[in-house]
Amino acid sequence: LLPDLKLMLSEEDNTALREFCSVLNEVVIAEVLDGLEADEAWRVLKSCDIDRQAEIFEHFPPRLQMDMVESIDRSHLSKIVEAMSPDDRIDLLEHLEEDQIEQLLPLIAQAERDEIRKMLSYPEYSCGSIMTTEYASLPENITVREALDRVRQQAPERETIYYLYVVDESRHLHGVITLRELVLARPHQLLSTVMRRDFVSVRVTDDQEVAANEIARFDLLAIPVLDEDSRLVGIITHDDVIDVVVEEATEDA
Repeated sequence: LLPDLKLMLSEEDNTALREFCSVLNEVVIAEVLDGLEADEAWRVLKSCDIDRQAEIFEHFPPRLQMDMVESIDRSHLSKIVEAMSPDDRIDLLEHLEEDQIEQLLPLIAQAERDEIRKMLSYPEYSCGSIMTTEYASLPENITVREALDRVRQQAPERETIYYLYVVDESRHLHGVITLRELVLARPHQLLSTVMRRDFVSVRVTDDQEVAANEIARFDLLAIPVLDEDSRLVGIITHDDVIDVVVEEATEDA
């Protein structure tokens, strides 16, 4: 694909570049773009919308991300950072210098800015530093039918909806239910009667290895992260745990 992509760039074939970015999987696109110079990679990314740019950018290796950060204006970079998933966004910012972060944050929307500062405050290699805040949550005093309606509304904004977390108004975690269990439950049952209260969780300050071990031990796709007051602040997904395992194995080697 790389020779074809370089030909598209030389011919300034924007239609073909747009199709390249829209048809292929974002992981494949990121791997191909890794063979280009940073400025060339940006030319390719600019052929698609900002959300797609963020999806592809998240899969670049840190080296290429840093090269590309240096070759783009802060305004454009801030839009990509806003569109990135919270955990990948923090991974990027942790590789930047302090002054680069301070230059970037004022350009980011207030809500994302506050979340970024909070997540950057967690210790390196802690569960808080690798979690995402894009989880699906529900109150326990609604019916299964109402819960399914709410899941449909939340789904486009969430990283995963396989696990649904049942919380109160203060975000204290009371139970967990899988999407499969919710679909199979009777529509008029209350969520409080079908959710599981014996869930596994980690603390935001726990070492990331704790999350990796618990996900492997209980064969989970994600694990909830609680603060010191047992409030749900995020989840760690299995793909982030794979990254942790690779990092730890590399360090040991």
